Parts: sequence; C-alpha cells; structure tokens
Amino acid sequence: MVVAVSEARRTYGDLVVDDPREFRVHGSIYTAPQVFEAEMHRIFERTWVYVGHESELPAPGDYKTVLVGRQPLIVSRHEDGRIYALYNRCRHRGAVVCREERGHSNFFRCRYHNWVYANNGALIGMAQASGYPEDLDRSRYGLVHAARLESYRGLLFVNLSQDGPGLAEHLEPVRKYVDYWFGRSPSKRIQVILPPHRYEYPGNWKLQAENGFDGYHGNYVHLSWQRVLQLSRESTVEEVQQYRQEGCVRGLRNGHGLLERPGSLNPASSWTARMMHRYPEYAEAMRKRFDDAELVEISARRNIFVFPNLYLFDTHIRVIVPRAVDRTEVQLYVYALEDVPEAINRSRYRGHERFYGPAGFGAPDDIEVFTEMQTGLAATGDPWNLLNRGQHRERVVDGEHIGHTTDEAPQRSLYREWKRMMSEA
Repeated sequence: MVVAVSEARRTYGDLVVDDPREFRVHGSIYTAPQVFEAEMHRIFERTWVYVGHESELPAPGDYKTVLVGRQPLIVSRHEDGRIYALYNRCRHRGAVVCREERGHSNFFRCRYHNWVYANNGALIGMAQASGYPEDLDRSRYGLVHAARLESYRGLLFVNLSQDGPGLAEHLEPVRKYVDYWFGRSPSKRIQVILPPHRYEYPGNWKLQAENGFDGYHGNYVHLSWQRVLQLSRESTVEEVQQYRQEGCVRGLRNGHGLLERPGSLNPASSWTARMMHRYPEYAEAMRKRFDDAELVEISARRNIFVFPNLYLFDTHIRVIVPRAVDRTEVQLYVYALEDVPEAINRSRYRGHERFYGPAGFGAPDDIEVFTEMQTGLAATGDPWNLLNRGQHRERVVDGEHIGHTTDEAPQRSLYREWKRMMSEA
C-alpha cells in the first residue's frame, strides 16, 4: 500500500510512531516512491553525507564521482592541494562533465559543446568562444560548488545546504567512538585500498542502515557461518552465540548509533590485545600513544553508523547509496591501518574477504534478507514494523540510549532523526 501522506497524515514524520511502549514505523517508508523522493530532498540534500576519504585522492588531479541524494558531484583534488566538491553539470546545457567513477585529470570537458573546467571548477575553455561577447565574465560560469565540504580525520562529508549545524555538531554524539575506531593505528591514520567492492540489492536503503548495528539477527541469518566455524574446529556454534550476547547497543543523538562488543587487554578475548601480544613493535607504539583505559576502549569491536549513509567496521568503510525506493548500492572500502606491521593488515584483509567479501559468508545472507523484507513489505494486512525490542529496559546515560546487544535502541535513534528531518517542509 502506498500512503498518500497529504491525505492521511500531516507529515511524513507521522510514519514513525515514537510511542514509549511500542516504537514502530510504517511499511510505506520502504516502499512508497514519494517517501523516497522526500528523503532525498529533506535528508540527503540537507545534512552531512559521507563522500569519501582523503586517501582516495592522494595527488593533485585525482577525482571521484559520487551521488548525494539525487545530485551528481565530482570530488577532486586541485593543484593547490585542496579538495573540492563540484556539481557534475555543465553550466552551458547541463550535461555531466565527468563520466568516470574515478581517475586523474586536471580538467573536465563537456563532450557536448566542449566547455572545459579546471578541477577546482573554474571555467577555462569555451569552444568557438567568438560566439560570446568579449567581456563575458567567465568566472560566473564555473562548476557550482557544493555548499559545504568538511573533513574529520580524513573522512570527507558534503552538505548541499548552507543551513543547519556544522560537521562538528553533527558528529559530536558519535565522535569519541570514531576516534576509538581510528585508534587501532598508533598514528590514528588509515589508508583506503582501491577499488572498493560493491553490491546492489532490490530493496530500500534503510534496510542496510538498520542492519549494520543489529545484534539480534546474527544467530539466525548467519547460522551457516557459525556451523562452518564449528566444522573447521575454530569455534562452536554455542561459543559464537554466547559472544553475540556480550556488549551493548547505543542509540545516539542525530541519528547515529553502534553495536559494541566489550574491549579488553586480554589477548584471548581481544583482537587488538592479541595483535599487541603477537607483534611487540605494535604494542610498543600503541602504549606510547595510549594508556590502558584508552586501549580497552580502542580494543572494543564496534559497528559505527554515522547518519545517514556511513558505517565504520573493523575491516572496511561501508557507504550506502540509495538509487531508488527499492534499489540500493552498497560500497565496501577496505582500508589499511597506518604505522602497523604489514602482517596485521594482511590478516584483516583476509578476514574481510572471508565474511564480507563477494564470496564471503556474511554479506550474501544479509542481501537475501533485504530481498525478503522488500517482498514481504508488499503485504499490508498490518503495515507497521516493530522496533521496540528492549525499549522497556534501555538506559539513557548522557543522551545515549543503551540496551542489550540484541535490542533495537540504535534503530530507534535512526528513526527519531528520520522523523525529525522528514517532518520539516
């Protein structure tokens, strides 16, 4: 069923019911084309959207093309060393001026009428220029710059609106967890490994957003993976499922959230501690930078969601790209931790391939579930989805909604921000 919001409800925000007893969302938020179009305008074109990492553009002339909502952009590094975010649209007749996903060039040429732009957007050439007045002010006709482009620790975010909070305010609730994520490198730096691998699924973008910090589904959706571990004598199903009970989920302000497994200095129960035990040079570098309390926080495993389109995982940066109401692209950028022994990164790459890679054990399971959800959402006998698991037992500490590892506190935070933004005109 497609909900005619203008007739049945005052705003799209009414499709999320933030009832303290039963938090729920209407199924049409996944299936209605008009809801999707409103999301592109009210969310993706008004808030801070992740577009890449600075290490993807190491040299002047490097560029990549991205979508922010419905808007095609070029993100490029100019000869002045700065990174620019430019609308990928010729100022003459509107054709894209860059047709490649990424590459290296100091200019972009519109192939329709041969207008040429520098990689900072300046108009530097017009074919048969005599057709224009000699006093034409070319500075008025460069590629349009995105309203705002900012970086946090190399993570690049674009905001297409001049209005609203700055990036620092947007990230404030999740910033310390992002810092811990970077902290597995003693220099707090990473290097993205190109190209990414990607997959599409025939479902709504919010299904992936909900899933990344969902601690409830793993024992069921990924049971075959647990059985493989048991057959290979790496771990029993019972041990994996017990591990999945540990930790917590956190729903944060501004729509952010995370799934957290506890940290430790014990090599038997912590990847970071195990690497420090195995590689003394890594331990030395880490202890020079961090005290024990910080190391415990850094060693915790977290799936961190930065609203609306970014996940930070142990092995990769995950980017959600909405294509249509029922079509989503997901990009996975594996990254290296800088200033660590190369063997540490090699083991991380292999672990990523094993679970998240194109032939891995985890990602295909989730994609199948997204497909099943999008199919099931066509049934409208009761059109509401429940997101109230753990609502009765969650704690609120310093603005964080904290629940059991299987609870849906972060999903509720996601949809509180969705409701706020979708309620605005």
